[in-house]
Amino acid sequence: MNWRALPRRAFPYLIAAVGGFLIAYVAVFLFAFPAEVLPDDGILPKVVGKTFEDASAILQKAGFVAQQGESRYHKNIAANIVLQEDPPAGSRQKRGTAVVLALSAGQKTAEVPVTSNMSQQQARISIENTGLTMGNVSEQLSDQPRGLVITSSPPAGTKLDLPGSVDIVLSKGPATIQVPDLYGRSVGEARSMIEQLGLRIAGVSRDTSSLQPENTIIRQLPAAGQTISAGGPVSLTVSHFPAPPSIRIDTGRSAPPP
Repeated sequence: MNWRALPRRAFPYLIAAVGGFLIAYVAVFLFAFPAEVLPDDGILPKVVGKTFEDASAILQKAGFVAQQGESRYHKNIAANIVLQEDPPAGSRQKRGTAVVLALSAGQKTAEVPVTSNMSQQQARISIENTGLTMGNVSEQLSDQPRGLVITSSPPAGTKLDLPGSVDIVLSKGPATIQVPDLYGRSVGEARSMIEQLGLRIAGVSRDTSSLQPENTIIRQLPAAGQTISAGGPVSLTVSHFPAPPSIRIDTGRSAPPP
């Protein structure tokens, strides 16, 4: 037996044995203490501008968890697009960290409200309560009572991007109007009734021979019940008592000399 050749033959086996031992040792060590050996953090990828679904997939692949955050209206960015991520992209974070994603809610819109048969002030309040503003106000003849909204543009139910405005059309009343009975009313009451109907007062004269209460209507032209065109004139006559003449009483006494 050649003893000198024995170590040379055993050397490969020794290397294999030592290598196997080291591999086994490392495997056992990694199994028992994985956190101390394997890196447990990573760099957050940028997902701003992605849809929430795509951003979730990217983060999951990198070892992070996507969490939906607040929604914000945005004029130029479509809904469901990531606007911001927290923690920010590029930062080193522990794997498994939840990343809060703020999403776009898209363009904010409002629905045009129903304003038919409202006064102009009521329509303004209803429109502004939606976030819209009152636009142009016009008038046209209509069988609806004077001053009430007959239509809007855009029509009720339309969705508008904010900011936006709504135009309304008010009724000028019908083309012809029946003159109301004004007898016995004050000039102020008569004026209010006539203007509300879309007529106008052409003039007011006074009658000092009437026994009716002072400043009340005793005649009108046209007469009550007659029909005239919208905007037509109505003349009024009111009762008026002239001031009594001043009376000087002569006592018969002469005035004292100066």
